[in-house]
Amino acid sequence: MSTVIRVHQAGAPSVLTAETEEVGAPGAGQVRLRQDAIGVNFVDTLFRDGSFRVPVPFVAGVEGAGVVEAIGRGVTRVAVGDRVGYFFAPGSYAEARIIDASVLIKLPDDVSNEKSAAFLTKGLTAWMAVRALYPLKAKDRVLVQGASGGVGSLVARWAKSLGATVIGTVGTSAKLGAVERYVDHVFLAADPELGDKVRAIEPQGVDVVFEFVGRASFAASMKAVRDGGAIVNIGAASGPPEMDRSNMTARGIRLLGGSTAQHVAGPTVQIAATELFYALRNGSLGEIEFTRNPLVNAARVHEDIANRRSSGPQILVP
Repeated sequence: MSTVIRVHQAGAPSVLTAETEEVGAPGAGQVRLRQDAIGVNFVDTLFRDGSFRVPVPFVAGVEGAGVVEAIGRGVTRVAVGDRVGYFFAPGSYAEARIIDASVLIKLPDDVSNEKSAAFLTKGLTAWMAVRALYPLKAKDRVLVQGASGGVGSLVARWAKSLGATVIGTVGTSAKLGAVERYVDHVFLAADPELGDKVRAIEPQGVDVVFEFVGRASFAASMKAVRDGGAIVNIGAASGPPEMDRSNMTARGIRLLGGSTAQHVAGPTVQIAATELFYALRNGSLGEIEFTRNPLVNAARVHEDIANRRSSGPQILVP
């Protein structure tokens, strides 16, 4: 038997309902995974509240890590007893689950199951940003809109480790001190003079903006980026940005984006994971700190996210 968190209708965090269900044997190409930790990501709230429409009922969540308990016919990539993680396989808010073996990533000895659940999705999204969408080079000039967020902080740290000049923005003054430890300059995202302040540092503009805020910061991003530069649009915490496409075209600004599942797929998954684990190991990403919460408290965790009461990565523990 397995405890699961199911959504029967889209809505507020209270629609996350703890239930019990039987977990059967894995079919061909599948494994049964006993989960030690489950990642909580902002996208989970979008599935829950109906922003991303999926058929109901469904088990919430997309990320987890645990130990393989049983394998189905034809599975050769993993074996019973292997520790594995995954980063986008819907149905993760569960004590145990059936999952396709093709999405699993074997975890190295120095990455715990809990750490994997806390950062794998965020880390691979950061990899997509700095490796796949806009391959960063030393001496690039970078603006990270939302540098204190789960993915934004990883992008800022990774960019700095690659030799880029990094300017970061944060939502509140309380976050300035923490972020200034891993960027060259930090400002409030809501500063009405943000674009001018970035230009005072980089008169020609930055080469790339990594956008995690959206509507509230996009005008400043446009002012900060140089002609011929790029805006990597990954998140939109404040809503979808309003864009002047003709102005972007006239200035030669490229708008890049896409989902992690789209850009980190197939053979790329192992390549990206290997680079991610190396960056974690050599200190490029800093310490991965996270908060543990009981799986049955998933609704409260979503409430904390909605009310901005949470800080840093959150995991659910069965």
